[in-house]
Amino acid sequence: MGNINLKKGKMILFTSYTPGAGKSYLMIAKAMEEKAKGKKVAIGYLNGSHRNIKKMLEDNGLDISEKKRYSLEELLAGKPDLVIMDELGARGKNKRFVYEDVEIFLDAGIDVYTTANLKKFERVNPLFKEVTGIGIRRSIPDRFLEMAEYIYFVDREPEQMMEDFGDGTLFGEKYMKSKIMKKNFQKETLINYRNISKNYLK
Repeated sequence: MGNINLKKGKMILFTSYTPGAGKSYLMIAKAMEEKAKGKKVAIGYLNGSHRNIKKMLEDNGLDISEKKRYSLEELLAGKPDLVIMDELGARGKNKRFVYEDVEIFLDAGIDVYTTANLKKFERVNPLFKEVTGIGIRRSIPDRFLEMAEYIYFVDREPEQMMEDFGDGTLFGEKYMKSKIMKKNFQKETLINYRNISKNYLK
């Protein structure tokens, strides 16, 4: 059979009912726990708008200079045990969706830690859209929910999320001024989104 790697990697998904809940921070914290155990951890895609993540990674000896500009070929050649791939539904600089590269890593036997809000998934998005009328242009195929070895649901009270959003501590200026974000962080919307998510993941 040669050197064919028949062992699939494992995907761990970090999700929530709303942006800003802390999915990416928990993902990195868990990845750093694996690094401390001796696993080789690499950064693939990382949303550059996250606040304070740079120091968190640098303190753990990881270079984030590439951020959104990663080379799939170089990452594969480095043979990491685990790759961090933020924002499963995003499109990277290579024009591919992050979830497309996640499948390549998994097929190569590499574990992946990834994030995505639950409303980004194909089957779940219509439930969220009913609440506010806000849909998304491109959803994530449902198989990525089904293939997750484990799902971390990052849950925070709607009141906490509203307070953080009001303080301007969640996102950069562009996102803070977004009409969609302002609609997302209304109390009724957050409560409905949270209930939908919890019921779906039961």
